[in-house]
Amino acid sequence: MQFAKNSYLCNAMTSMMSQIDEIKGPIKDNIEEFERYYGRMLSSPIPHIRRMVDFIIAGGGKHMRPIFLLLSAALHGSITEETYISASLIEITHTASLVHDDVIDEAYRRRSRWSVNALWRSHQAVLIGDFMLARGIRVATERGLYHLVETMSSVMESMSAGELLQSDMSQRLSVSRDDYFEVVRSKTALLLASAAEAGAVSVGASPDHCARMKRLGELIGTAFQIRDDIIDYSAPDIIGKPSCGDIRERKMTLPLIEALLSVSKGDRDHILSHLMRADSDTASLDKVKSFVIERGGLDKAAAVMRSLADEACALLACYDDTPVKRSLELFVDYAVTRDK
Repeated sequence: MQFAKNSYLCNAMTSMMSQIDEIKGPIKDNIEEFERYYGRMLSSPIPHIRRMVDFIIAGGGKHMRPIFLLLSAALHGSITEETYISASLIEITHTASLVHDDVIDEAYRRRSRWSVNALWRSHQAVLIGDFMLARGIRVATERGLYHLVETMSSVMESMSAGELLQSDMSQRLSVSRDDYFEVVRSKTALLLASAAEAGAVSVGASPDHCARMKRLGELIGTAFQIRDDIIDYSAPDIIGKPSCGDIRERKMTLPLIEALLSVSKGDRDHILSHLMRADSDTASLDKVKSFVIERGGLDKAAAVMRSLADEACALLACYDDTPVKRSLELFVDYAVTRDK
């Protein structure tokens, strides 16, 4: 049985990586150039900072946001130095936010590795995150790319506000779709929207096309987060971590909100009382999970996600059929079908 589980994980990972490789195909060389820019942008003569930065870069994810930015640029013209700087600044903003998140969450693991917070403790983790953000802004300023500084400042402000709103929602147990979508827009969607817009801007695309790309990024970013919400209910051996982490943390995600909005106030209060105990009581955790599944919370959230994906694909319909457009369509598909 253990062999079967491992085989499933290997097959799922292989399928996901093959999908990502296909997405990257038209810009493979550009991704390699971005990685060189990203490394140079964060270089430091101070050995301790270099060690921390090297560790962070080595544990980096799939660079989906810079890939999306590069595809947006390639859809509208020839990739420029500004494109690479924009992609690097987007990745710096995303990575620094994860470093800070691990401090807030007191997390000691990140992508199956020790986190910066675990190895260097919270005060140094906060400082290296700040260093990365400051370095990115300085490089953009030196190049005269003030619109990038403005964009990233807005993104960082929104991400912080989204984190605070999410914390408030958890305290109030807010069952509000509007609150939920504002958190998603602030914490997740706006960064991908800004990446798509910055890519188009970097190659001189028209204001209409830049706005189209920004909306595309917002739609995909929102769908991506809803997919995360759904995946959280999967079996631990499929997602590689304990399931229902959102329930344990009392996060008001879309599947839970949709399920709660389908019942009376009395039933809602009963489930919320179990949610309050879910972190320490397995029976309460199972009760909330079963409730969400039985009341169709996952199905309703998936329907919203697919609607967003359809709207995203419609935004690409006006472009000529090219390998880059195909990669963007695959990106939409990846956002809503991935397993982890």
